[in-house]
Amino acid sequence: MSQPNTLGEFSLNSTPTPASDLEAERLTRKREAALGYRIMASWGWGADGSGHITARDPEHTDCFWLLAYGIPFDQATVNNLVLVNEQGEVIQGNGEINPAAFYIHAPIHAHRPDVIGAIHAHTPYGTPYSALAEPLAMSSQEAAAFYQLQSVFHGEEVNVTDLATGQRIAEALGPGRLVVLANHGFLTVGSSVASAVGFYLNAERAAEVCIKAPLGREISPESAAKAHESVGPELHGWHVFQWLVRSRLSDPCAVG
Repeated sequence: MSQPNTLGEFSLNSTPTPASDLEAERLTRKREAALGYRIMASWGWGADGSGHITARDPEHTDCFWLLAYGIPFDQATVNNLVLVNEQGEVIQGNGEINPAAFYIHAPIHAHRPDVIGAIHAHTPYGTPYSALAEPLAMSSQEAAAFYQLQSVFHGEEVNVTDLATGQRIAEALGPGRLVVLANHGFLTVGSSVASAVGFYLNAERAAEVCIKAPLGREISPESAAKAHESVGPELHGWHVFQWLVRSRLSDPCAVG
């Protein structure tokens, strides 16, 4: 994978800079996760401890990093993330984990080796929209990022307490980018932590359109497919993340 230009020069043609080695790649992924938590906090998301971001380790690929339980999201740094193995054990770092984060994210990382980052949160529009148990309507530019890349998990487990439920969520996600967890919220994945977070914001914005304009016009499949050509690539999610880092965080360097 690659190292994002989160703090340096950023332009229309910016792309991720390849990491020089495994340790640099690990630091990139951890920084993106910590920044992602702080971006969530900038809207008040996760103020009650709900929500989580995971970053697959580039060397120990069956393990992932996430914020230790009890750390406010606006205080996330690379040093208060913990590394969790496939048994849910913390093998590096200090602290406990949110059990639901493990139950949801571990099966996704296991089922999808292409997924580097994943994010789930309880947000002002994503969670209400999820109560409809429907995929996002193609009624906005942001929704087009998920054209033919979204699904719905219809289970009624609004609090995930076991790996079996996480397995079913991973199966519902399939090869997609977004799974609507019915009556619960959204979950997005990406080939980087940055793109997963960027696409989560796209999903939240798309849900806002659907909630505020429930009778709004949907664009045609042909138009959705055309829009997806520009807003669907992973690079688009990465660019959204760069905007969020710059517009929502006063001191991105604080993550370490």
